[in-house]
Amino acid sequence: MDFPAYVPAAVRAHITTLIEGDSWEPMGWQKSLDSAERQLAEIDGQIESCIRWGKDDYLPGLRRERLEAAEHRDTLAGDVDCLRRLAHDARMRDAFALLTREFTDDRQWRNFIYAAWAARIDFAKFRDRLKRATELKGEIAEAAETLAELIRQFAETGVNGPSEFYSIPELLRQTDNHELQGHNLHMWRSMRRYVLGDLPRDDVPEMEPKIEPREAMPPLEIVIVPAGEGAEIDPVEEARNTLRYAWGTAPDLPALLHSVAKAARGFEPSESGMIGAAIESRQRSPKTEYLRAFGTLLIDAYGFALTTPIMKAMAIVANVAINLPDVDVTYDDVRKALAKLGG
Repeated sequence: MDFPAYVPAAVRAHITTLIEGDSWEPMGWQKSLDSAERQLAEIDGQIESCIRWGKDDYLPGLRRERLEAAEHRDTLAGDVDCLRRLAHDARMRDAFALLTREFTDDRQWRNFIYAAWAARIDFAKFRDRLKRATELKGEIAEAAETLAELIRQFAETGVNGPSEFYSIPELLRQTDNHELQGHNLHMWRSMRRYVLGDLPRDDVPEMEPKIEPREAMPPLEIVIVPAGEGAEIDPVEEARNTLRYAWGTAPDLPALLHSVAKAARGFEPSESGMIGAAIESRQRSPKTEYLRAFGTLLIDAYGFALTTPIMKAMAIVANVAINLPDVDVTYDDVRKALAKLGG
């Protein structure tokens, strides 16, 4: 890649690596973008083929795939364009001049440029999922309490219901693990009896043993243990007995449901790191969100002390990274946005 003369050597090398890749990371962002373009073109070809041959049943699914593929392509294109602007936009000359007085090694240049680029994401989806999580945690609490109350009312009828209404061990016995396409299904089935203290299947008769009427009962052997001597106990059987006893003292399902409700009501959904810092404010603002994410990465991830020259450079870089005609970032904006971050 060609760069203007004012771009520091460390920045040139880092941006080139991010865009084109290197021996450690062969798949640079440009190659990822090219791959996304090819995938989108393939889907377009499939849609055209379906229309030509009248295979309308496939169109809804393909159009959903195209929407996702186009969004992915656009995100990658924005990432690559941002990297190029951080090197070629004329406004970066002043930012590099400010930072040259502050930075003493290549690592600082790499970290600053990477933070400037990585902070440029759409935080709206994180706000939306946080809002949804807040709504759902209330619904979970209400549903758990409702189910616990229904089970209690059922118990008061005096009708014997299934053990799964109350017993956690019985629920575990009757529930298989089909997650990850059944990856842990057989492991769970084999370990479940050990966890619950159940007898191995070989020790459990499939049916009652048949005893012929004239067949004599086997002799019963009674062993008298002398006083002062302990009876010999099979350690495996002792472990099973202990587990069964422990499960017998465990709370029932309604009690666990009340715990779920309590946990849901006391839980406050939040994000961490640069995302949490960016969306801390209730109001959406691309400027403030970017600056708080940028500053959090510099401080928490890379240990920068945000001096006045660095914050002035951040204002310039923010305008280059955000690149919106109606957004103008000033040093005062940076100072205010980072006030709670130690800037």
